[in-house]
Amino acid sequence: MDNLLKKQLAAIKARARMLAGRASSEEQDIAQADRVPRSASAVSAPLEQRSASAAVNADAKPAHPNPVIDAALRSGAVSRGSDIPVTRMRRGPWWWRRRMLRDEAPAYHSRFEAEFQNMRASVVTGDPVSIESALPGEVRMLDDSNYYLVQFRGPEVDPTSTNESERFARLSDWPEPVSRTVLAPRRAHADVIRAVHEAPVSPERILFLDIETAGLSANTYLFLVGMMYANQNGFHVEQVFARDYTEEKGVLQHVHDTMGRFDTLVTYNGATFDIPFIRTRMAVHRIPEMPPMGSVDLLQASRRVFREVLPNCRLVTVEEHLRGAGRVDDIPSRFIPRAYHEFVHSKDARIMRNVAYHNRMDLFTMAVILNHLAAGGAPATPGSGLPGDSTSATDVAN
Repeated sequence: MDNLLKKQLAAIKARARMLAGRASSEEQDIAQADRVPRSASAVSAPLEQRSASAAVNADAKPAHPNPVIDAALRSGAVSRGSDIPVTRMRRGPWWWRRRMLRDEAPAYHSRFEAEFQNMRASVVTGDPVSIESALPGEVRMLDDSNYYLVQFRGPEVDPTSTNESERFARLSDWPEPVSRTVLAPRRAHADVIRAVHEAPVSPERILFLDIETAGLSANTYLFLVGMMYANQNGFHVEQVFARDYTEEKGVLQHVHDTMGRFDTLVTYNGATFDIPFIRTRMAVHRIPEMPPMGSVDLLQASRRVFREVLPNCRLVTVEEHLRGAGRVDDIPSRFIPRAYHEFVHSKDARIMRNVAYHNRMDLFTMAVILNHLAAGGAPATPGSGLPGDSTSATDVAN
């Protein structure tokens, strides 16, 4: 083994001396050429040689600090990585191809970032403000964890909130397309589950819920939970907000305590996203499981009713179909995680106004859908308004 290594080392040294000698001879030729007058050398050199030397000088690369490597590059024994054709670089083992294709990933992120910045420029105006100025509320504490609570009452929720809350107060039975399931801990007694399932419909015991997260994975944070319920003054919205990542526990604790006052939870796609996400984050913070309560997912009911008349059953699509107008100053849901991360970094809460508006309108639209289904459940004509709603679509849009 030692003899083999010595032979390989000797071959490397011989190769290096050969390249160094070739480089020194080229330097001597260049020096000798410099001694010749410019006019004579230009005339004596053939046209092809002069063109080649000009091309070499035009594409000259900076000298390598190691003279041996620089001589190898100049002689053509080795090539720079930047000189290898792209088609050749894309061939090879999987790990090499993955390294080459890695350069294409930033294009997607930069495109998303450009779309986000364009959206932000269109909805965010004025000077940076704090969360207290953008969303007036109060700081609360539960179990040594702070959180921020924002509340809206009656017409503050929406201009049509009074009419919709009156219709909602007359709800006496679940509409035919709506099915209620039971959310209960794994060890809940069968009698408890049966009692929840057979409980009559009581509007004042129904809680609408919608969450906003810092990503779609359950490993990330939940930063905003919107809850809406009806009382003698109409709809009441509570938005529990985490001003940074450390306040998530306080948000979840407030949500857990609020759920204990109701027996039915109404969500939109909550069966597959909102509720499992909340359960996972509660388990992370060692918060007790949610109390047994009924669960209504309006996405399934909307699909049964609007599948044939709408291109999709997204909440904003159903809302625009029923109300005849879209939202103003809304933020697309795909940008909400990026907006929250930017808020935590900069503490500029201007864009949080749009996030809170998006969450509040999601809650109110669930009540609009439930009222529409309770009134008969037939697909409404776009722009025709809702039964019992004295406010036209034009007034809502303004």
